Amino acid sequence: MSTSGSVDFNLTARELCTFALRKIRITGIGDTPSGEDISAAKDELNMMLKSLQLKAPNLWRQTLGSVTLVASTSTYTLSPRPFRVVEARYRSAGAIDLPMEELTRQEYLDMPNKVSTGVPTQYYVDHQRAASTLYVWPVPASVTIETVRYTYQRVFEDIDDLANDIDVPQEHLEAVGYQLAVRLAVTFGKDVPGLVEMAGMLMADVAAADREEIVRFVPAYR
Repeated sequence: MSTSGSVDFNLTARELCTFALRKIRITGIGDTPSGEDISAAKDELNMMLKSLQLKAPNLWRQTLGSVTLVASTSTYTLSPRPFRVVEARYRSAGAIDLPMEELTRQEYLDMPNKVSTGVPTQYYVDHQRAASTLYVWPVPASVTIETVRYTYQRVFEDIDDLANDIDVPQEHLEAVGYQLAVRLAVTFGKDVPGLVEMAGMLMADVAAADREEIVRFVPAYR
């Protein structure tokens, strides 16, 4: 028999929660989880995905965004709200990109004149619970089609329905399923031999693969 030719395997939230509940023997093979059990697993999955955002660099979550610059304006609300802005570039009207230097909060606040005009060369991102604001310096005195292009880590999508797919690459599904099983084992008071070790090994594999193939060390100049 020939191979399938497809590489689109995925699991819905219901399927992954069922996988985890079976690993801790709350649900038997071939059985359907109760409404209470699957609901508890869904809540745990949502909280776990949000916690996984703290692990870096999550290369697969890096996304390109842009804001159109406005004359004499230094602040821009980023949409969608990013988890983290990795880097930014000023793009001129002639489509020339100029890398921008990131400032810390203190460095930006200490600037005596935040509305100095010129080509934006530095930026600061203020992350708040509801929104993230991009500050650029200096501010453009006039604009046509100039933008700031930035790379950001997007936020994990919520599991609003058990029919939703899991917002992770298919290579991560097993690791996420075992991590969920570990959390559910605590919730349900289950002790499954080898579960924690397997979950840790799978997450270590994910972390090892989640990095650039090339790493360069260069001095930073100010």
